[in-house]
Amino acid sequence: MEYQLDVPQKQLVEPLVGSDVGVLLDSKIIISGVKESDVAYMKTILEISGFTHIVTAHSGEDVMNCLRKGIRDDLCDIDLVILDTNMADMTARALRNTMDQFDEWHLIPIISLTQESQWDHAQTLTDLGHGVTTLLYNPLTAESFPPSVMTALAVKKERDQTYQQKLQLEEEVASLKVMEARLQFSVDHDELTGLANRRKLEQAIDLSIIQTRNFNTSSVLIYIDLDRFKVLNDAEGHIVGDALLIQIANTLRGFFSAKDTLVRIGSDEFAVLVDNVDKSQAVLKAEELRSILDGYSFEHKGNHYHLSASIGIKAIIADEVLIAGDVLTHANQACYTAKKRGRNRVHVYNPADSEMDSLRHNVQWAPRIRTALERENFLLEFQPIYSVEEDKVSHYECLIRMRGEDNTIYYPDDFIPVAEAMGLVQQIDLWVVNHVFDLMRSMPEDLSFTINLSGNIFLDQKLYPLVERKLAQTNIDPDRIVFEITETAAISNVEETKEMVNRLRSLGCRFALDDFGSGFNSYNYLKNFPVEILKIDGAFITDLESDPIDQVLVKSMIDIAHSLGKKTVAEYVEHQSTMDLLKSYGIDYIQGYLVGKPQVKLLNN
Repeated sequence: MEYQLDVPQKQLVEPLVGSDVGVLLDSKIIISGVKESDVAYMKTILEISGFTHIVTAHSGEDVMNCLRKGIRDDLCDIDLVILDTNMADMTARALRNTMDQFDEWHLIPIISLTQESQWDHAQTLTDLGHGVTTLLYNPLTAESFPPSVMTALAVKKERDQTYQQKLQLEEEVASLKVMEARLQFSVDHDELTGLANRRKLEQAIDLSIIQTRNFNTSSVLIYIDLDRFKVLNDAEGHIVGDALLIQIANTLRGFFSAKDTLVRIGSDEFAVLVDNVDKSQAVLKAEELRSILDGYSFEHKGNHYHLSASIGIKAIIADEVLIAGDVLTHANQACYTAKKRGRNRVHVYNPADSEMDSLRHNVQWAPRIRTALERENFLLEFQPIYSVEEDKVSHYECLIRMRGEDNTIYYPDDFIPVAEAMGLVQQIDLWVVNHVFDLMRSMPEDLSFTINLSGNIFLDQKLYPLVERKLAQTNIDPDRIVFEITETAAISNVEETKEMVNRLRSLGCRFALDDFGSGFNSYNYLKNFPVEILKIDGAFITDLESDPIDQVLVKSMIDIAHSLGKKTVAEYVEHQSTMDLLKSYGIDYIQGYLVGKPQVKLLNN
């Protein structure tokens, strides 16, 4: 059945098509009335018009039963109720009130049939005001009844679509609210642990500072850094590391009060702001926490990890003018000091802590070293090494110096420790190797040069190609090159260092083990470490003439070295009498102020 209306072009609407009509004709309809003849008449008219799902009812209870049976999975398959007002036990108003109480029924339209043949304005307003879609008056005709039913069903379909759109919109709004809440939560909280983040902490510290100033109270910030967490994270992977951090976060939640501000600062760093507590109470609290974490163990795939934590404390008091950033920095510095003093300890911030002076020194020196590397503001000095057998200077040790922007000359003790801490020492080593090779081109062929190398350079894959390339470019006899490495540096990465040493020795270069005797395992490493020369630690040489124990140790070092086919060097020799004593022990080389001080220019043989 298709209807067409003549309307202006701008008001044209999509006409009903066959598929739409088919859907409406397939709707399920309840026809109710007391007289069976009336109900049968209405059913016949609708069936003739093409409607196929018609249910009849003869009482209000029958109508409700049909509605109840139509519910499946929170939906009702009834699309329309036609209610004859001649039923004494149910009115359109009562039915509408009942249906509106249930989500399954509240969209179902009602057609009310009245026995009155006269227009009743008051009744019309009453029925329409209570959700009746259509009012029809007896007697019904085949021309008016089916179109009215079709219209009511179209209303039902539109209601369903509108309701679904409303539900979809509500779901979208709810999803947006959830997303907004999550975004708001993420602004102030750590995603992994759910703890507050640094932003939230700084806000809480600002409030604590105001509180201490106005009410003369005190608060503390406790800074917690897990010791050697990186070992587990690297060994087992980040997923396992994250699982441990979640466990630690839950432990901290249980230890501190809900009113304390607990946050995750960084990877393995946590902090908690505790108000209305003094420093002594905070120290006891922190020690209790340290003890708990010290007894904490973590197991993964049969591997057991023992945990501990370094804890720093910063008190917030009324007579100290600070901002949140200062408090956080001081707590972090206290934690840093705790780690430097052995880890697994509690330390209260003290501006006089020497560790912070060292850290500030490193921070100041790092850019100077980088500038010197960029501008090649390094120079070499050479200290002669005397050969006892040849009775002449046979070697020069190359010693690095750094020139400051004001032409001040800085010695290795000033910048090498910083370079090692900042990962810059390998670049300095490579600079020295490169320049010593270039210098040796113009040196007599009977002179050898020793080059000091840091332990980390043996992990750098640039060293071997550089030496190989410089040997090819300069045609220098590789036997004239002696690389020096300290005993402590050699044992820090034994296997990697031995591998690189053997590769460089395969090119013909020689190696000296510097500061020999300073470690507990000196002889063990001497037996297994591939070097040709031993440099005896100067601490054994300085008081050699007056210390019988040093004499026994030095003589044994020389004897053992010779038995292993290695040469020996004694450094820090300043007196002829010391040199004579060393000669009597069979020393091979002498180095020290007696032979010559480091100089920019080489001494004549």
